[in-house]
Amino acid sequence: MKKRFLYSILFGIPGFFISLIVSFVIFGVAVGILWIYVFGDNPWPSSTEKILPILFALIFLTVWIASIAAGYVTGKKLESDPALNKTHILVSGGLTIMFILFIALQQLSVGNIGPKSEDALCSEFCNQQGYSGSGMPPRNSGERTCSCFDNSGREVLKVPLDNIDSDTSK
Repeated sequence: MKKRFLYSILFGIPGFFISLIVSFVIFGVAVGILWIYVFGDNPWPSSTEKILPILFALIFLTVWIASIAAGYVTGKKLESDPALNKTHILVSGGLTIMFILFIALQQLSVGNIGPKSEDALCSEFCNQQGYSGSGMPPRNSGERTCSCFDNSGREVLKVPLDNIDSDTSK
């Protein structure tokens, strides 16, 4: 395989994650500016629902293609050298693994993977019992209970979390 194609891959894989980060940051800044300075809390025009995702996709593709092109140019310059630089491969692999670990840790911290949080267990329990809402006392209170609420917002049922944990593990 020619180095220009190898370096396109070496730059493109971590470039994918970098382009996602850059796209989210610019998207967030754009939405923030539109909210604070342009539209505020008033209804936004429907055109923003089309323009903002297109902006996100354009920025993502531009940054990703630029990283792939940078890898291509770098690989083309290094084709005269017959040896393969292991440091470049390690840096690309390390960056890719780092981004994947950050994503996995973030998903673990918000409860999308791994054990469910106490709040999620409480909400799930109350929904299964047919109640409209759920709530828990403040974390620093030391009280480990789950409250289920009816349609009027009144507390109907209060259950210790230890009972919920054992019920959901069956």
